[in-house]
Amino acid sequence: MENNEITFYLDSIAHAKIKNDQESFHMSPTESILIKRIIVNYYPKCNEEMKKLYDKIKSLMTVKMNQTFIGKMSWHITQYMAEKSINKSVVKKNKHKKDKLHFRINNNELELELILSRCPTDASRSEFIASIIYSYLDNPQYVRERIVFKNELEILEEAIKENQLVQIKAKSNRKNKPAFQIISPKEICVSNEEIYNYLLFKKSVDGKDETRSIHLFNIDTAFLLPDNCTFSLEILNYFKRMKRNGVQFSINDDTIYKIRFTEDGLKRYNNLNYLEKPVALENSDPETGIYYFDCSEMHFKNYFAHFYDEMEVLEPKEMREYLLGLGQRMVNMYSKDI
Repeated sequence: MENNEITFYLDSIAHAKIKNDQESFHMSPTESILIKRIIVNYYPKCNEEMKKLYDKIKSLMTVKMNQTFIGKMSWHITQYMAEKSINKSVVKKNKHKKDKLHFRINNNELELELILSRCPTDASRSEFIASIIYSYLDNPQYVRERIVFKNELEILEEAIKENQLVQIKAKSNRKNKPAFQIISPKEICVSNEEIYNYLLFKKSVDGKDETRSIHLFNIDTAFLLPDNCTFSLEILNYFKRMKRNGVQFSINDDTIYKIRFTEDGLKRYNNLNYLEKPVALENSDPETGIYYFDCSEMHFKNYFAHFYDEMEVLEPKEMREYLLGLGQRMVNMYSKDI
C-alpha cells in the first residue's frame, strides 16, 4: 500500500458510538487501536453478510441491464442498508455531517492491509471502512465486545472446550496484584442485562478453591496450559447461582437471605427493573412479603441499599447486625448537628 496513512469519514453519531465503546471496554485512548480491531476482527462476518445482500440485489435485476451499472447500484444499496441503523438516529439537519478520522498501517499489520486491498471497485476506501464500522455498530454491546476481543475470546473458548487450565494477565490498577494468574475457565456468560461478557472461572485462594468472574475486556492476555480443569459439585452449584443472579458477583458460600418487604417495598421490587437485580427463590411468598435470595453478600448489599427503609432482614443474623451498625452510624452522623 503506497500510503500507510489512512483517512476516512464516519457519520458523527457513529463516531460518538465508537468513542463510547472505547470507554466502555476500557481501551487505550488511542482511537485507531479500536478502529483497526473492528476492521480486522469483524470484516469476515461483515463481508459474508454484505455479499449475501449484494448477490440478492444483483439477482433481482434484469440480465439485460449494464453489468457495471448493476455493480454500482448493488454496492450503493448495500451501503445504504449498512448505514440505515445509524442514520435513523441522526437529526435531519445533521444527517450528512461526517467526522474525519485517521489511522496508520504498521509494517506488521498485513491482515489489515489485505482487508483494505479488497475494497470493491465500485466504492471508495472511506466508504468501505465506514460500511464495516456501521455494520459492527448494528450489533448489541455484548456482541461488539466479543468482536473487539475476538482473539482473547477464541483462546478462552478453546480452553473451555478442551477443559484446560489457562494463564491470564488481567488489566488492573491495583497494586500488589499478581501480573499472571493460573485459572480453571468454566464458561463465557453474558450479564442478565445483556451488556457485558464475563468469564466464570475457578482459582485457588490460600489453598481453597473459589469462584470468580472477570470482564472479557479486562483480560489482557491468555495462554493455554496443558493441564486439565476439575470442578467440584459445590463449585458448580456456585456457578449456577451466579448465572441466575448475576455473573458479575462471585458466590463462595451457602448463605440464604430472608427478608420481609413492606407493601411499598414489594411493589418497588416487582415493578422497578434496577440493573443487577437478584432473583427471588421459589419459596418466596408475595402474600406475606417474605422473600428468599441466594445471591452473594456484595450483591445483596449493593442492590438492596435501595430498599433499606422498605424491608427488614430476618436472616442471617450477621446481615441484621451489619445493617444495625450501619443505621447507628447514620444516626450518629446526622444527629450531631441537630
